[in-house]
Amino acid sequence: MPTELHAVQNYDASVDTVFAKFADRAFLDGRLHAAGGIDPEVTDLQVAGDGPDRTVRISTRQAIPASALPSMVSSLLPGDPLILRTENWRVQGHGYLADFDVVIKGAPATLKGTMTLAPTADATGSTVTVAGQASVPIPLFGGKIEGVIVEQVQTLLRAEAAYTRQQLG
Repeated sequence: MPTELHAVQNYDASVDTVFAKFADRAFLDGRLHAAGGIDPEVTDLQVAGDGPDRTVRISTRQAIPASALPSMVSSLLPGDPLILRTENWRVQGHGYLADFDVVIKGAPATLKGTMTLAPTADATGSTVTVAGQASVPIPLFGGKIEGVIVEQVQTLLRAEAAYTRQQLG
């Protein structure tokens, strides 16, 4: 049974201001480096359309040091696990919605879900809500590995949120 991921990031900026950052390669490079990992790279950034047709596709790559993982997990993977992440953002209502996909190269592990960027109730800021499921189809150990994946991604998301808040001033 997949392990759930849930995270919330709050910003003192409008959804359009935050979303503009998601289309800025310099911001994305900085956010990825601030989150850590080995050889982080924005491998693709595609921005298309305007207004309600605006879309942003972000693809990144970074490795996690095997030493940062529990030995039970690192023993199943050769070297430092390479994480490939894709976000496909589009307009939804008064905010934005992204489908995301995280693949750990060389491992039978995935994390899929959605990210919603919406205005706060008082419209003075914005909130990103991340909801996903980690899946590792390995009998006996799958659930434990899923838990490690979710924990690592939550750490990554906290670092990204801190960087984003700093860049928004």
